[in-house]
Amino acid sequence: MNERTRFLAETAVGRLLIRLSLPAMVGMFVQASYNLVDAFFIGHGVGPLGLAATAVAFPFQLMTLAIATTGGVGAASLISRSLGAGDIERADRTLGTLITTATVFGILGALFVWLKLDPLLRLLGATEETFPYARAYVSIILIGVPLQVFGVGLNNAVRAEGNARIAMISMFVSALTNIVLDPLFIFTFKMGIAGAAWATVIAKGAVVVWLGLYYLTGRSALTLRPAHLLPRRDIIAEMLAVGSSEFARLSANSLIVALVVRSVSFYGSDLAVAAYGVISRTLSLAFMPTFGIAQGMQPILGYNYGARLYGRTHRVIALSVTLATIWSSLAWILTQLFPGPIFGLFTPDPALRELGSRALHLVTLGFCCVGFQIIGAALFQALGKARPAFFLSLSRQVLLFIPLLYLLPPLLGLKGVWLAFPGADLLSALVTLFFFRRQMRQLKTAERSSGP
Repeated sequence: MNERTRFLAETAVGRLLIRLSLPAMVGMFVQASYNLVDAFFIGHGVGPLGLAATAVAFPFQLMTLAIATTGGVGAASLISRSLGAGDIERADRTLGTLITTATVFGILGALFVWLKLDPLLRLLGATEETFPYARAYVSIILIGVPLQVFGVGLNNAVRAEGNARIAMISMFVSALTNIVLDPLFIFTFKMGIAGAAWATVIAKGAVVVWLGLYYLTGRSALTLRPAHLLPRRDIIAEMLAVGSSEFARLSANSLIVALVVRSVSFYGSDLAVAAYGVISRTLSLAFMPTFGIAQGMQPILGYNYGARLYGRTHRVIALSVTLATIWSSLAWILTQLFPGPIFGLFTPDPALRELGSRALHLVTLGFCCVGFQIIGAALFQALGKARPAFFLSLSRQVLLFIPLLYLLPPLLGLKGVWLAFPGADLLSALVTLFFFRRQMRQLKTAERSSGP
């Protein structure tokens, strides 16, 4: 057993799960705070139309993240494997290829959206009232697209060489910059929605500067030379092959948000779109602890399953499901009992608060099941069972949610849009339960067969 990894088989499961989950939770909380901070200051400084504009713009931001993560995840996998094999030159060339391709794709993506911006905004549900706000916001956000693609890619490369602390600090650099600049630009400089956009762009630029200094000052295990910046086709092909699954997942999120915004705009009003903008950001924060638990569980589960330590495998699954269910149940209780005060944090507008609190109550009706569903999908990823993992990962957001989004609103109007969320949550939990129980029976059988 490798000395550097044997702790995964020997440390108490509970302590090990907390040890590996907490850093992931912190990083994800910081990441989610980006959108929440924007929603808070825009809601109080610009108003409901500003919130509606950011909801319309949200699919653009998710798609940018999908593009950035595709290259970043693919490069990180290749860098870590190259370092492990002692092929430092290939790791260095991968970093250089990542930098060049991230810059090119970031610029091309921003230019494409800029040329098609007006029809795209209309397609996403911008109305005559929200269109000027959405256009002003997205026009500036596009300037930061190359910075985001570049920064996300470099941050993944930092993680690949095992420097999780630097990667986590980069998230704090971005979030704190945004928190400081948002009120300064919106309230002090009276820049309105444009101020929020510029704060976001500068925050993304701060990450690029931070990570650039990390590499240029020689603190990295990788060395970057001008020759490394020439992209290599074999490296690009492998980056895209590895990162394609992340692109599919994140671009599906972008599609879902776009469909919801259009549906809310059709069956509701600009106020309803603004309400969804706040709700989507609030839920992104509520999901983060569960994703952190899943990330902490996966290496423990995969290692012990591979080592045939089925007793520990069973215990880490049970503990992860318990913790995730406790958290999602707590979030469910809070949103069911206090939807008004929670939504009221983001806007002083009484009409928006009333509509938003009702919507938040409906959207989160099934949230108590979400923790189990997320851990269930992550379970099969950790065990290397690609088909059920892929199916369960898409079941809630795509395979079940999209049909419900088309079936319920014609019958129930705007209420049907909100009810599509708990409907998908409950149905996906039942589907996950079917796969989960079968897998747990298999583990029990393997545990009995392996003996004491």
